[in-house]
Amino acid sequence: MIQTSFAMPQNYYTELGVPKNADEKEIKSAYRRLARKYHPDVNPSDDGAEDRFKRVNEAYQVLSDSKTRRDYDQFGDNWKHAEQMRANGGGGRSGGFHFSGGDRDFGGIDLGDLFGGSGRGNAFGRSQQQSLRTNVQITLEEAFQGSKRAITIQGASECRECTGTGIDGTVLCGECGGSGMSSMPRTLEVTIPKGTAAGDRIRVRPDGMTDLTIDVDVRRHRVFTRKDDDLITDVSVSYLDALLGGEVEVPTMTGKIALKVPSGTKAGRSFRMTGKGMPRHGRGTTGAGDLVARMVISVPGELKEEEKLLLEQLRDLQNTDPEEAGSTEDEGGEV
Repeated sequence: MIQTSFAMPQNYYTELGVPKNADEKEIKSAYRRLARKYHPDVNPSDDGAEDRFKRVNEAYQVLSDSKTRRDYDQFGDNWKHAEQMRANGGGGRSGGFHFSGGDRDFGGIDLGDLFGGSGRGNAFGRSQQQSLRTNVQITLEEAFQGSKRAITIQGASECRECTGTGIDGTVLCGECGGSGMSSMPRTLEVTIPKGTAAGDRIRVRPDGMTDLTIDVDVRRHRVFTRKDDDLITDVSVSYLDALLGGEVEVPTMTGKIALKVPSGTKAGRSFRMTGKGMPRHGRGTTGAGDLVARMVISVPGELKEEEKLLLEQLRDLQNTDPEEAGSTEDEGGEV
């Protein structure tokens, strides 16, 4: 059988300095050592370092994958055409490069591992976790209904061009210079849950390296005072309705409702309306708090003459001695 040989302008084994029978551990170890040695950031003044770094990456990408390594061992520099060549002269499948989530797969090695640190890897090392904090002020209506707010934060974020790796293909990302991060301000859309109260904290993770804490403040409302999940409001009731009984309108977060006021209602008396308060918030909670309507007696500043006369008669009637009224009644006799 005639065997065909193929020219190999770049010997991947020689590039990594390992024998052809090297195992996976030896290949990975050689790659880590050479990638650190020839990384452009480590050799900023050596133009040849970046080219060697590319060749080392290429060699590792091929030899670290069992399928592409098999193709390379069988077909040499023509390994990329292994599938076609097998179709012409035998069976088999090709390997090739692997991509995941838009990032180049370097055979299970995160380039950040080469330079230490913690967090997601990039060309200079692993990106650091950061904790950011900001605040937002909302209205009571926003807290009642729930809302969305656009919040701008200043802090490091993953480069959108290289998705935080610092590498574009096999070269440093031109957008972030290989750092994998951007310092440009970001605007996030944050959800304010229903029932949010002043002093609550909302925690979000806009990316894999950022923890954002948002301190919430709720503006003072002109009608309602909040106590936990209850709302308290003052309701004006005329002195006559308070004496004789009547009906008043009570404001709620969803509109006005009617409340019957019994006769003899005193100033400061409160009426509780179940479920008309703020939505309960927190895990496992449902329903809403109550609305407490507190009566404020309204007394007119000026009276008409007829009103004044009737009220004076009422006062005289209340000031009449009961015993005296009783003796007068006895004199009339019973039927």
